[in-house]
Amino acid sequence: MTATSTTRQTLWWLRLGLVAGSVLVLGTALVTFLGVRASIAEVRERTAPAVLEVSLAKGAIVAAHGAAVAAFQGGQATLTGPSEQYEDEIALASQQLARVAEHNAAGDAGSRTLRLIEGLLPAYNGFIGQADAHFRQNGGGPLAASNLLSASDLLTAPENGILARLDTLEAAQRTALDDQLGANWLDPAITLLWALPLVVLLGTLAWTQRFLARRFRRTVNTALLAATAACVLLGTGTALLLGLQSDARHSGAALERVVDTRSAATTAAAAGVQWTLAQVLVAQCRPGGAAACGDTVAALAAVTTVPPAVPAGPPEEVDEAALLGPGLTEPGWNGLLGYGIPVLAAGIGVLAVTGLQPRLDEYRFRATRGRREP
Repeated sequence: MTATSTTRQTLWWLRLGLVAGSVLVLGTALVTFLGVRASIAEVRERTAPAVLEVSLAKGAIVAAHGAAVAAFQGGQATLTGPSEQYEDEIALASQQLARVAEHNAAGDAGSRTLRLIEGLLPAYNGFIGQADAHFRQNGGGPLAASNLLSASDLLTAPENGILARLDTLEAAQRTALDDQLGANWLDPAITLLWALPLVVLLGTLAWTQRFLARRFRRTVNTALLAATAACVLLGTGTALLLGLQSDARHSGAALERVVDTRSAATTAAAAGVQWTLAQVLVAQCRPGGAAACGDTVAALAAVTTVPPAVPAGPPEEVDEAALLGPGLTEPGWNGLLGYGIPVLAAGIGVLAVTGLQPRLDEYRFRATRGRREP
């Protein structure tokens, strides 16, 4: 095999390798872009809202319970029932639970827990309604106390109560959120998917230019130099995905901090309501003593009679738009990555062919002329 034939084959393989490399880089960069984009959209549109909405539902239910107990304590229940605030908060809790069902990211387990909660909430509301009826008919008494205690137990039972099941549901949603933010397309290790082919392509471009400089004694091949610049620009642009992944993880962490703060406030509020409930129950059972309240009096031992050290206020309002905003906004098709990846990758392939084709044509001419000469 002659030197001319060997060089021509080398050039042919280099051209094929650079075109194939540009196609591979296009595929891996585009797949990564689409994967990151879809994962961020999933977190923003489904998982993060589910986490937040469970927290909001829990806060609304505790607020409703507090409003009802306060109405019974102050005597307003005989005139206005559990209060308009109670009705509003219960309606809000139901709305939030419906939104959780829409956004649920915890699979079948989350759906089952949600159905249990949705089944318990009417039962809780029923006990509050019965207590209200007894307050309206005879000003309260043992039956009203028993209904209030039943409502409280249904809400605060350590394992099977509404709040405990909401905690379970919230934990499941947060696990799904953590999985999405720390794995698959939002895992920093996914960078290797597009970075390795890009590094190989850059290395091939550099080796090709060095080969051409030695073989043809030309220091610079303009087209291949432009392809190298496009490759570097593509790598720089694709590296923006690392920032998007980081922003998504930071936004998820910020959301979880807000949820933790709200959970602590909700727990403190629930403790305050339990203390107020204990005063209401004692007041209702006192006239008739143990004989009147029966098991209710014994059950009072399970209700704290020590007021909270710090008065619990309602959780702060949440700005959902801010929590689910910029850090969880997926890149659009009309941005740098949407246009840049296909344009630059295609440009690398075209420039590689443009840079090598004249040399191939030159050696093809030499080979043809050599066959014609006697």
